[in-house]
Amino acid sequence: MIIDGAFFKDLDHPVDFILIRHGESEGNSGGIFQGHSEYPLTDEGRAQARQRGRSLVSGPTKTAILSSPLSRALESARIIGQELDLEEVQVVPELIEFDLGDWTGRTWTELKAASPQLWNRFRTQSWAGVASTERPEALYDRACSAWRILRDRAQEDRLDRVIALTHGGLLQWLLRSTFGCRSWLPLFPIHNCGLFRLRVEPASPEGAFMAWEAMDEHL
Repeated sequence: MIIDGAFFKDLDHPVDFILIRHGESEGNSGGIFQGHSEYPLTDEGRAQARQRGRSLVSGPTKTAILSSPLSRALESARIIGQELDLEEVQVVPELIEFDLGDWTGRTWTELKAASPQLWNRFRTQSWAGVASTERPEALYDRACSAWRILRDRAQEDRLDRVIALTHGGLLQWLLRSTFGCRSWLPLFPIHNCGLFRLRVEPASPEGAFMAWEAMDEHL
């Protein structure tokens, strides 16, 4: 499956899909590979989320916010929701960060020093070179499942905008699936609270118009 115009062909009104990485967490500030482990937002991360929410205030009025269940994304979503006067955040398990396996909870410097050979494989293959992590095939499929949830929520509730709070790794795959890319490389730069906007508009019975209108913004 590719998340293409045919995927959105039954969407009968324009929708902005806003993908946002969570604010800075304590794991981010410590250079830790987080994966499924829990690290709270830093004060800077909360400020980033507030700023991101304020940047979205002038957008479409009928909006829903969906989030990964991990606290760094969920708190970011709730802060953004406060800025937009939205109380409800829908938790979507498919938006969780990918499983980092044996590298979970370890730092960049520790891993680079422990095995330069493995580190070099990581640099040339990204996470596909780390055997214990969630595989690219599974991540592609999960990204497609997450897109189905976002699309269906937009259609069922007649939303103008769907905001999804997720993580740097899974966000890579939400983007890659719209290009049919099934490998990790090349990577997109994704900063904390960076935003990616996909505009989808009805075009024909065969498919919708799609355009990435605004890419990552570094707060």
